[in-house]
Amino acid sequence: MKKLLPFLIFGFFSCEVFAEDSFAPSILRSLVEEDTDKFLEEKRMIFKPNLSNKLVTDITFDDAYQATDRKDEYSDAEVRARLYSTLNFTKNISLNSFLELEQSHQASETARRSSLPSGGGNRSFEDEGIHAEELTLDYDSKNFALVAGKFNPDYGTAWKWNRGIWAWSMAENYRLREKLGIDTIYRLGDLKKTGQYEFGLSAFTNDRKNIDNAVITGRDSDHKFDAKPGDTRSLQSYVASLDVNFDFGEKFSDKEKLSYHFAYSNLAVNERASSVSPTKIDDQKGFVAGMNYQYPIVENFTLDALLEYQNTRNLNGNSDVTENYFTASAVGKIHKNWNTTLAYAERKNMHADQFGFDQNLSEISFGYEFNKNNFFDKFLVQIGYKNQRTNYKTSIDTQNALGLLARYYKNF
Repeated sequence: MKKLLPFLIFGFFSCEVFAEDSFAPSILRSLVEEDTDKFLEEKRMIFKPNLSNKLVTDITFDDAYQATDRKDEYSDAEVRARLYSTLNFTKNISLNSFLELEQSHQASETARRSSLPSGGGNRSFEDEGIHAEELTLDYDSKNFALVAGKFNPDYGTAWKWNRGIWAWSMAENYRLREKLGIDTIYRLGDLKKTGQYEFGLSAFTNDRKNIDNAVITGRDSDHKFDAKPGDTRSLQSYVASLDVNFDFGEKFSDKEKLSYHFAYSNLAVNERASSVSPTKIDDQKGFVAGMNYQYPIVENFTLDALLEYQNTRNLNGNSDVTENYFTASAVGKIHKNWNTTLAYAERKNMHADQFGFDQNLSEISFGYEFNKNNFFDKFLVQIGYKNQRTNYKTSIDTQNALGLLARYYKNF
């Protein structure tokens, strides 16, 4: 923590900057839609206390109709709801929360399915639980923000769930979630002139026993003896990030935009509790770099492309294990309402003493977004096909699936 203090102090006393655009509070990292800046900025301009909410609800139907292993053949229906709330006390101070309803994936249920003699059967709406993903107190000025509480650090962008049905899910493996600590964010520059530069530094520990449980269906809590990276009780883990954004203006009735994302993470490991050999134990370290470019090619057709690479060393504190991820996706927006998504995600697990594995996922999907009315702000229907392949070096598993996604948006 002592090594981080100079950086945190720098966030308070840095030199003058020239940001002209409003600064978004921390919860916008989890709000992945383009209009969220405007949504929260309009509320923040009101000086009296006010409450703003955004609800995003997904209903997903997934039919894994063919797989090498019969246990990977199943029909799955899931509800996933995200409720984002901001209570503004003043123009600069707010209380923010992010509640999420999702499948809990309990170990007991996973073990039960693995013991079935044949196919995975029907998994419709099983093990749904609500938990607090984020709960923060924010101080948010034009160029600087200070966040305290439970939050998701600024690490990676490929996990954002508005790009297709499945491809984003592989990046969820390295996404950092539900951390307790502090986060500083500093912004300078101008979107339309020099580019906007957002520097972030957070120090945290895992939320292992504070507000980590769920209601309706409980979650499997992590214990001290699990020695998860980031589990030290002091704020020894940290993430340093840089986001660079450009707005090149309107072209063919849409905006041309470019953004870069870079982040480094160091997750401290509790050496006294870890089962990893003392000669091999080390902090888990990660680096991620990504680019997102939106370009209107012709009237009524915009291409939105994303590339991201991520590397994790000393996975789970074991210096023998390394993982790499790569995600590429292209979303074609047609006549504002229609879209087509092509996506590819890859994961490579490497182990010094034994076989690792390679996993890749390919997706093609098509969707239609209904215009705003009295019942919703947006409503999206997406259908698609997924192929997933896992190479264990001694065997190969494949899975083919069809999917349907219905997504509902409402601000209130």
